[in-house]
Amino acid sequence: MRNFILILLFTAACLAFLITGHLYWERKIEATVQAARAKVETSAKQETETSQTEVILARAKQLPAAAQAAIKRAVEEHRPIRLVIAGSESTPENGGWPELLKRALDDAYGKGTFHITVHEYDGLTTADADRQRIAADWAKDKPDLVLLEPFLLNDNGVVTIDDTLAHIKSIIDELKSAAPNAVVILQPPNPIYNATYYPKQVEALERFAKDNGYAYFDHWSAWPDHKSEELNQYVDPESDLPTAEGAKVWANALAKRFIAQ
Repeated sequence: MRNFILILLFTAACLAFLITGHLYWERKIEATVQAARAKVETSAKQETETSQTEVILARAKQLPAAAQAAIKRAVEEHRPIRLVIAGSESTPENGGWPELLKRALDDAYGKGTFHITVHEYDGLTTADADRQRIAADWAKDKPDLVLLEPFLLNDNGVVTIDDTLAHIKSIIDELKSAAPNAVVILQPPNPIYNATYYPKQVEALERFAKDNGYAYFDHWSAWPDHKSEELNQYVDPESDLPTAEGAKVWANALAKRFIAQ
């Protein structure tokens, strides 16, 4: 009887050992499988993120190097690229070329890749803008890129070009003091028909940008010649503001800079 009990106990101990071992190895195998699966998923996610980053940077390759670096930083931080567009009534918050540019960027980069904020200042000169310290508005948006259309049309015949450029520099300096990583891109307002002094102001703006190391996007080459009456189809001769067709021309010209094919 005693031997029988010992055999039963031994058998039970063996079974318990086998069951415990089996459960142990099952748990170990499951843990190994889960770890391998997590590693594969992490690797796949990293590959996807790398691929997305490469696609975005490939799209942005025609932008200035500083702008590309700002875009790369935003992507690596897993957040939208913050683009501030600022300017006069030629740069409307609603119903103009900024809306068309936003659509083009959403189509090319994917919706939400860019977070775009438009600041429209109706009737301001550069002197007004500088005095009102409007760059503080943009700094609150923590921009990666600032596409600035200075108020050259509003300055025309009111503020000398030397003063205009001094005010632009002051505005940019204010922005950079509050948002040092923001990359500023300058662009002119729209052309107007048969202007004499205004085109010279625009040429001076381009030289100023080059001399001071600011990026400059010249979209005037996409418009009809400013001495041609054809321009009146794209810029309203009464208001000197872009028509719907003019907004398309402006947006398309900028999209070609922002979106490499």
